[in-house]
This record gives sequence, structure tokens and C-alpha cells, in this order.
Amino acid sequence: MSNTMSSNRQTEEFMTIQEFWVLCLTHFHWFFISLAVTLAFAFYYLVTTPDLYTREAAILVKVENMGSMVTQNASGTEFNKMALIQPTVKVPDVQRQFSSLSLLADVARRLQMATDTADLIRQASDLRSKLTVNIDNEQSAVLNLKYVDTAPFRAEQVLNTIIDVYNERWLLEKNQMARNGARFIDDRLNLIEKELSQVDDSISAFKMRHQITNLERVSDLYLQQQTESEADILRLSNQVSMSHYILDILQDKETLHQLLPANLGLANSELESLISQYNTQLLRLKNNLVSTSSQNPLIMQQESELDEIRQNIIATVTNQMKTLQIQLQSLERYNEDAQEKVTSSPDQAKRLLSVERDQKVKESLYLFLLQKKEENEISMTYTPVPTQIIDMPHGSAFPTFPQRKNILLAAFLMGLLLPAVILFIQVNLDTSVRNKTDIENRSLIPIIGEVPYYSTERRSKWRRLLFKKKKKSPRRLLLVERGLQDGVNEAFRLIRSNMEFMHDQTGHKNVYIVTSMYAGSGKTFTSTNLSVALAIKNHRVLLIDGDLRRSSATRVFGNWQTGLADYLSEKVESVESVIYQHRTYPTLFILPVGTTPPNPTELLSSPRMEQLIQDLRPKYDFILIDCPMTETLADTSIIQHLADRTLFIIRVGLFQRREVNKLDANVEAGKYKNLSIILNAVKPVGRYLHHYSYYHGYASYGYFKFDGDLQ
Repeated sequence: MSNTMSSNRQTEEFMTIQEFWVLCLTHFHWFFISLAVTLAFAFYYLVTTPDLYTREAAILVKVENMGSMVTQNASGTEFNKMALIQPTVKVPDVQRQFSSLSLLADVARRLQMATDTADLIRQASDLRSKLTVNIDNEQSAVLNLKYVDTAPFRAEQVLNTIIDVYNERWLLEKNQMARNGARFIDDRLNLIEKELSQVDDSISAFKMRHQITNLERVSDLYLQQQTESEADILRLSNQVSMSHYILDILQDKETLHQLLPANLGLANSELESLISQYNTQLLRLKNNLVSTSSQNPLIMQQESELDEIRQNIIATVTNQMKTLQIQLQSLERYNEDAQEKVTSSPDQAKRLLSVERDQKVKESLYLFLLQKKEENEISMTYTPVPTQIIDMPHGSAFPTFPQRKNILLAAFLMGLLLPAVILFIQVNLDTSVRNKTDIENRSLIPIIGEVPYYSTERRSKWRRLLFKKKKKSPRRLLLVERGLQDGVNEAFRLIRSNMEFMHDQTGHKNVYIVTSMYAGSGKTFTSTNLSVALAIKNHRVLLIDGDLRRSSATRVFGNWQTGLADYLSEKVESVESVIYQHRTYPTLFILPVGTTPPNPTELLSSPRMEQLIQDLRPKYDFILIDCPMTETLADTSIIQHLADRTLFIIRVGLFQRREVNKLDANVEAGKYKNLSIILNAVKPVGRYLHHYSYYHGYASYGYFKFDGDLQ
């Protein structure tokens, strides 16, 4: 339960939208003043600020390379990337050039906007401050130009001039580059032509010195001869080896009767025939030896024939070997000569290749320069502008700055917002008790009434600050009168009804003390008017001025010389002699202070004070004691035990909300008897405005506004 109540109390700390709306309505004059001031400033600003017109233009930057045609020389080498003249355009660079001081200075000079150099720089800076150049997007080559000026025609003229000056500067730079390139190309052509002639002469002399028409064909021929001679040497070497093999077979005793290999590739038909006869005869001999002995005359004859053939083969092979040796020697000499020529060809080829390479490079460079010379001539003849106007300078016929509607709307909104913010901050920074809910959220002490705020001055505080104060009329502290139906009277009637409801007639529990925590809370104002309100209803009321130091209640009704202090100090024997009846309200009686005593605390604590209360209880329906403040003086605590109920006055804006908890703790501690709260100087703000709506309704019946410092 306590947690729920605490949560509700925390929620109530914040002002709702409805409360804030009502708060603004109650301070509507602030909004009228704020609107008047902000709108006046807005009109003054619009009158004093010149109209500015905006003109816009869009141009396409031609980013293609004017010298980017791919050209090949005779050898097929591309020189496009080596182009001497490449007027490549980058969009960010163009954007920066459009806003450069040098270009804008030329614009100012052309438009005759400056008289000297210093003025020219100032005018260029002024043009740049009014000019905006943006790229349409990252992938686009479109530039958006925007210029702001007081004269729309001049803005269009400036934009056109900026575009023209940029194009002319670009063309001038391009032509200057072309002329410089032409001079460079001519100089290089003359130099390369001389070098190319020297290279041609060097190649011709080298070929004549070495008797070479075509070095590649000669090298191939020498290499072919060397290959053929090496093949012949290998063939003859194989024949020599085979001849040695045959001789070894024929001369070795172990292989004497071994067949000789045929088809040895010796290229000698006679030798091949002898080997065939030898093998035939040897086979016949071996066949005969199978059936007869070696002493057989026939066998011996065959061996003699075989030996004769063997000697012929040896003689033939020997002669063959001599012939082969002679051929080998001749081929080896030929091979050595061919090999020498082949080995000398790479050096000649290297030297010739170096010279020819130099010739090719210079020839390619020469052709390239010739091509660039033609391109340069074409570029000097054909000079397209680097930009293309997409949108010519244009704009609205109405000024773009200041925007009257927006400024007036902003001034109107600011005029409404400024007092609203001030009110919101003021309310949220205010830590004092503002209304009934601030007490109800923190304490269970009953609130028996709320007295609305009022002022004795008819003029507002703003008028009091602006104009001299007139002499004030006498203050009226007694506002409750018979027959009046204003807010104050109705509030005290409500308090009177609540007091009657909780009044206990049995035992004469009719003594009330009226006190507060701070000075200026309105306890005297409340006690005096409440006593009148009770007396109007024919209740016998006794108002005792218990503040022996200030005598505030006494001064409200009169200035009597004797009173409570005289009775307590025993200067007066009977208390009835110092009680005075009100002339207008016969049921209202006043017990004033009388002579101001030097020892008020001691007098109030005397037995005569207690006896006085006991004697007066049966004689009156209500006894109200106007007491001093509770926190600074002990007087109230002395009187407290004599009273039956306590009416605690809390003034809105003076009593702090944190003190409510302290007051509640004092009640629980028994410091106050039957404490009830009367809320004073309540301003009808927020959800509580409907509680006091009738106050405004009674204005036509004489609703007075009185000085708040008396309340």
C-alpha cells in the first residue's frame, strides 16, 4: 500500500499536459507580450534585410581525352600512353577552379566591379562567398552552380561570365600547350632524323665489312654445314670401328672360325661380297667336319680356300680403314672451319642486333613524333570548349532570402514557445507548495480550506514597474463581509463549514490556535477573517491576539490600550474588562494584546493564561487564538497544550514541499493537537483551476484583488 502511494506521489510531481495548458492560459498576457516582441523583431529584420535572389546553372564537364586516339607505328608499338598533349579534365579540379580567386578576379575585372588590385581581390572574395559549386553525384560529371545576389539580373550575368571565363582560360591554356608541343616536336624530329641517319650508315658499313647481306641466313647455313659434317664424321667413325671389329675377329685364334657379321654399313660392295663368301665357305666346312675328320683332303682343301678368303678380307678391310681415315681427317678440318664460323656469328649478330634495335627505336619515335605533330596541328585548328551548358542560369522571380513566411512563422512559434518554456522551467524549479495536491501527496493531514491569492493593487506588477506608483489606498485586511460573494468570502465560508462539521460542542472543545511555520504565511489574515466569517453566521466568536510581540490581530480591529498582556501581568483583575465587542458584528469579540510586554513567554506560561481559557470556553462557540510562528518562538508551544485544535496556515510559494514531511512527523510526535491545514494564497493553476472557477465568475459582483504581502 505504501509503495503504491509513494509511486502515485512521485507521478504527481510532474505536470500533465492539461495542467500545463491551463497554466499557459492563466498567463496569457505573457504570450501576448512575447508574440508582440518576437513579431516586432521579425518585421524589423525583414524590413532591414535586403532581398536575395538565387540563380542556378548546370554544366557538363567533358572529361574525354582530346588526344587519346590510339595510334600504332609500323612495328605495331602503341604510344597512346606517351601522348605529349593530353588535356584530361577531372571534375573535382574543375569544381575547385570555378571557385578560385584567380578566375573570379577575371570575372570581376570583366564585369568592371573593381577599381584597383586590392578592390579586385575583395570583389573576388565576395563573389566566392556568394557562389556555390557542387558535383551532382560521385559518378557524375555535372556541376551545379548557384549564385546569390540582391539583383537577379546581375546573378545571371555573373554565372554566365564565370562559365565563359573558365572556357576561355582552358582554351588559352590548351593552345599554349599545343604551341609549346609543336616547338618541342619539331626540335625532336630534327635531332632524331640526324641520329637515324647515323644508325643507317653504321649498319651499312658493318655489313660491307663482314660481307653480310643477311646475317640470319648465313648463320643458318654455317650451322647446317656443321651439322652435316658432324653426321658424316659419325658415320665414318662407325665404319672404322666396324672394320676394327672385323679384323679382330679374323686375327684372333679363338674367334678364327666365327662367322662375320653381315650388313655392317661399310659402303664397300667388294668387302660385303667377300664376307658373304667367307661365311658360306665356313658353314660348309663346319658341316663336313661333322661327318669326317680334319685330315680329310677335302677338308684341308676347304680350309685352304677359307684362309685365302680370310686374307682377302683382311687386305680389303685394311685398305678400307686407310680410306676412311683420310676422309675423317678431311671432314674434321671442314667441321672445325664451319664451327669457327658458327661461333663467330653470335657476336656479329649481337652487334648488328644492337644497332638495328637502336634503328627501330629511333624509327618508331620518329613516326610517333610525326603522328603527334599532325594531331597537334589538328588540335590547334579544332578547339572544342571543355564544358557544355545543360541548364542556363535560371531562378525564381521571388527572393529566396529572407523567407518571410518561415521567419514570421518562426517568430510566431518562438513567441509562443519562449513564455511556455519559462513557465515550465519556473514551475518545475519551484520547490515550494503550489497547491493542495503537493500536501496530499506527502501527508494525511486534513486540509479544511484554500484561500485564493489576491492583491490590493489594481495595476499589475508590470504596470507598477513601468509607471510611477500612486499613493496607495488604506489597506483592507478584513475582506469577509456580510453579503459579499467574491472568492475570498466563499473560501472562508467553506472553511467555516468544515470547522462546523468537525466542531465538538460537548465538553466545549472549541479552542483553536492559528499558527504557521514562517512569517508572512497569513495567519493573522486568516484568523481575523475567519472570526468574522463565523460571526456572520451568529456564532459567538472570541479572537485572542496571542502574538504579544507584534499585536497584528489587534491592529486589524483597533488600537486598544489594555488587553491580554495587562490581564496576564495582573494589571487588570477581570478579563471581561479587556474583551471588546465588534461594532459591526455583535457576536464577534476581540481580546487584544494591550500593553506590549517585555516578557511575553513568561506571561503566556503563567497560570492566569490557563485559567483564562478555562473560564472563557463555556461562553463562546469558537475561540481563535492568533499565535506566533512555531519554529522561531516558544509562545505557540506554550499555548498549544491549552487548545483543542490547531489551524496551520501554509502559504503557497513560501512553504517548501520538503517541510510537509517534517510537519507530518511533528503531528505523529504529538506536537500539535488535531492539526488541520488552511492553504493560503492559492493561485488557480492546472487541475485545480476548476476548484476556483467560481472566483472568476464573481468578478462582476465586486471581486477585489488585494496586496499579496498582507495575505
